This record gives sequence, C-alpha cells and structure tokens, in this order.
Amino acid sequence: MAFEFVPIQASEQRDLTQFLVNSFRAGPTVNSFRPEVIHWKYFADHPEWTSPRSLAVKQEGQIVAHGGVWPIILVTPKTEVKAIHLIDWAASRSAVGAGVHLLRKVAGLADMLLTIGGSQDTRNLLPKLGYKRCGELRRYARVVRPWLQFRTTPEKNWKTPIKFLRNSVRALTGFPSTPKGWHVSKVTNFAGSIDGGAIGRTTSSTSPRRTAAGLNYLLSCPAACFSGFLVSQAQQLRGYFLLTQVGRQVRIVDIQTDSDDRESWQAICALAARSAAEDPETCEIVAASSIAATEEAWLQAGFVHRRTDQIFSYDPQNLLSSGPPLNLNLADGDLSILNEPTSPYLS
Repeated sequence: MAFEFVPIQASEQRDLTQFLVNSFRAGPTVNSFRPEVIHWKYFADHPEWTSPRSLAVKQEGQIVAHGGVWPIILVTPKTEVKAIHLIDWAASRSAVGAGVHLLRKVAGLADMLLTIGGSQDTRNLLPKLGYKRCGELRRYARVVRPWLQFRTTPEKNWKTPIKFLRNSVRALTGFPSTPKGWHVSKVTNFAGSIDGGAIGRTTSSTSPRRTAAGLNYLLSCPAACFSGFLVSQAQQLRGYFLLTQVGRQVRIVDIQTDSDDRESWQAICALAARSAAEDPETCEIVAASSIAATEEAWLQAGFVHRRTDQIFSYDPQNLLSSGPPLNLNLADGDLSILNEPTSPYLS
C-alpha cells in the first residue's frame, strides 16, 4: 500500500509515543517521551512555528516513519534562512523507504534541513540523501563535585576510580575570577529584554535568531528544569545564558553576547559556569560550541573537550555554502534535554 505523508494530531499522541518508544527502544526513565514532553515538543503552541511539528508517514493507517520539527531561523549576512532540525526521526524496518520518503517531504517545508550527530547508520545514510557536513558541535564538560559524581555514577567499572582521581585533580582548579563590573541576574521571563538588540548578531558566524518568545518556550519545557539569566556590565545589557538541569548535570544550553571579542566571551562563559556550579547537587557542567570564540572561552574556564557531533545540512539552494561558519549550541535541538539514565555524565 502507498505511503501517506500526514501531520500527527494531538489526539494521536499515545500512538506517536508508542511508535517512538519502540523505535528508539527507550526505557521508562527516558524523559524525551514522557506525555507532557511529547505534548510540549509537538502540540503546544510554538512562537516561531505555527504549522504541525509532528510529521509522519503512514501505511494502512499505521505510523511507519516519523520526523519532528525543531525550528531554527538562521541569520546570514545576506538573509534569514528557515531551517528545520529534524528530531525523533525514525522508521519501521518493515516499511522500506518510509524514512527517506518522510525526509524528502519534510525538506519541502523549509529552506534547509539540519541534523546534529545521530547513529552511525544515520551518519552513513545522510550523504546518500544529499546532506553535506557543515561543521561540528563540540561538547565540553567540567566536573565540580567529583565525589558526588563518583557516588551517583550508576554503572561503575575499572575506569571509574581513574576518572574520579582525574576529575578530582581538575576540580582543584578554580573558576576564572568574576570580571569587574559584570553582573548576573536570574529571570523567569525574557520578555522585553533581548528583542531588537544586538545580542547574538554577528558578521563572523551564521547564528540562529533568538527571540524572547523562543527563549520563554524553552523555559517552559517540562523535560528538565530550565533557568534564564541576563548578563550586564556597568548596568548595560551584554548578553544572556540559559541553563537546564538534567539529573545532576547542568547544561549551558544557550549563551549569547553582544560582541565578538575574546574578552567578552571569556567573561560571559565564566559567569555562566559559576552560576551552573552553585546548586550543591550539581556534579558536572556541560556546554557546547561550533565556533572558535566560545570553544576557547570554555577551555579558559576549565572545561575539557569530551565529545564531537558532526553537523549535516540538506541545503539544495546552497544558502550557507559561502557564508560564515554555523554558530550552534545545545538549544538548537533536543540535545538540550536528552538524558541517558545509565550514563548521566560526559566526564
């Protein structure tokens, strides 16, 4: 029977969840497929995407492939590019070609598609579908409470004591000092703070357009505890950052400043790291970057490179081919919330 490309309705949430749980062999403690999280990802109002965000291929009325829309508006020196980071992409093995069929249909809904990481099978398949590598998202981590991390590591092996000793030595190095005149304030809502300003806008990279409404949507995520912070210098707004706590790991999922200079990035990254370490239950802090400026700042703040995910794009109009490098982080996909209960730490 022919494939049918359709949006999934809110009334079908239970069927969607069951398909995703089976496809990803997810356990009951995985937060991504909890009912309230599925609703937030796909059926709650999104300020920057009014079309359906849960898209499927059905065969004989049954879901055989699925792709989720994580919308991203990329700002290049010349224009804005409507991109989709496809999440929860899965296909039934019994429906050969359903996943590719879905991918091609979704590609018609935006200027380009993005994918970060994925399984080895996915990474092998993407170039055959016209995707090209367009960067790397590198994840950095810093352990701030090594003994608590050691005690709460669920699956220990012969390497665990070695990691504990290594992390203990590194934890003795303090954070960089707070820059003079810089200040952090926690906010529950970004409305009226960043829209219309220069924060995150730069000619040296192709960056996602951030809005107060988009950040507030992330703050409402039920998968983990999100927190927002504004950063000022001499009472002038200089930037912001967004934290989320997943278990005892705090992720700096988004961080932006109004300047490209090295000192500004080092200042705001140091402040974000200090804020992330304040909770006494925090064992590890994680951040991610795809550009040199923030990578250098994380290393300066005592972080260690732990993982690299390839960034792929399906860009038939070559909108990004001649532009500056992509500036992505954990807020540009569900890496901001994904958890692995049996492996909760990067370090």
